[in-house]
Amino acid sequence: MDKELFNEINTAYNRLEMKNAEIIHALFHRIFELESGWFNGHYHKNDDGEWHIESYPIPVISVKGFCDIEIQFDKITVSTKLKRDAALAYSFEKFSEYEFEAYGVEDYLTDFYHDGQMIQEMKENICACDEAEIGFSFIFSFDVDGKQIFEFVKLLRREGFYY
Repeated sequence: MDKELFNEINTAYNRLEMKNAEIIHALFHRIFELESGWFNGHYHKNDDGEWHIESYPIPVISVKGFCDIEIQFDKITVSTKLKRDAALAYSFEKFSEYEFEAYGVEDYLTDFYHDGQMIQEMKENICACDEAEIGFSFIFSFDVDGKQIFEFVKLLRREGFYY
């Protein structure tokens, strides 16, 4: 393997590993039960709006019962869900400062909401679907600290989100 490429890959993964450790430290021995591992097979949308599967692994922290925290190279996402009826009834006011996406749980490539849309549009999309549960991914900058993630997971718990 090319030494320069090896060093770039190693540096990038070291950064993921350090962020993973920071978030685990913030959540560990608190009120949550954790599991973690490295997983591939996640998707991203390209500039043309097409979904692409990614083969490389990223760290994922599962906060049992509440969410998964995916540590990506450029951001942190917190994935959780609500029952369909609960999502339709929920105001989302407490999450107005957060960027998030909503999608199907059975068909997770079905978009119901992304940044820039109105909550009402999301509810109309959910109303028109057959999904029993709605998935949500809240998006944070890579620089978010572990304490902020801890507080956010507590908010999800208070508001009835689960995983």
